Amino acid sequence: MVTLTLNDPQRGNALTGGMLATLCCALERLRAESGVRAVILTGAGSAFCLGADIGDLAAGVTELGESEQAGGEAVRVWYERLDRLASVVRGIRGLPCPVLAALNGQAAGAGFSLALACDYRIALPRVGLNIAYGRLGAGTDSGMSWFLPRIVGHARAMELLLEQPVIRAAKALELGLVNAIAEPGELIAAARAKAKEFAGSAPHAVAASKRLVDESFANSLNAHIEREHETFLRVLRTADVRRGVAAAQAGEWALFEGD
Repeated sequence: MVTLTLNDPQRGNALTGGMLATLCCALERLRAESGVRAVILTGAGSAFCLGADIGDLAAGVTELGESEQAGGEAVRVWYERLDRLASVVRGIRGLPCPVLAALNGQAAGAGFSLALACDYRIALPRVGLNIAYGRLGAGTDSGMSWFLPRIVGHARAMELLLEQPVIRAAKALELGLVNAIAEPGELIAAARAKAKEFAGSAPHAVAASKRLVDESFANSLNAHIEREHETFLRVLRTADVRRGVAAAQAGEWALFEGD
């Protein structure tokens, strides 16, 4: 189990260039480490992540406004910034193990998207989830408009994007935007307990489930069933399946090793 902490509390753990680069590197290393069974993502201080740094955003808007042509240098720089942010989201989704967001405080804009990219979200009661883009007059980024309709449905996603509310933990739980609420002082312990539970599952099966769920929205039913068949047969060849079957026959729980 690994815990990643966004650690720039004075700026609300904003996604600066440095923060994004560090997070991308950490996610790449984790993907290469086969022994990692679960990852917890949380924030230092009172916020989980307030999204883009407002100073960086202001400077970028000025640069873009001064660009003389749509294909100018400022546009290229902006695209690179957005792509770095997208790389973090892809990195979270690409991990084969469960990723849990331990929401210690507000998640706003792209910070909210990072939370949605995780497989499981546990929040403190005081947490607010803030779409935030409407306040800035901006469109969504970092997968916000992809994750929301998949979690809450099309109609509710549009309602949230139009109304731009700050969604408190209790309401987020009702909507399915968080999976659980932890008592103050118990957030990380609760996240670790859940991560330990997830880590007991067979890694091949977990990775397959993550891939299949993500692919399901792009596939027809017949095509997706074929993907399930392929995945099932591939996983069936693993030693973990043999352990699971033998344990089930003995009326026991298997200890999966990831091979």
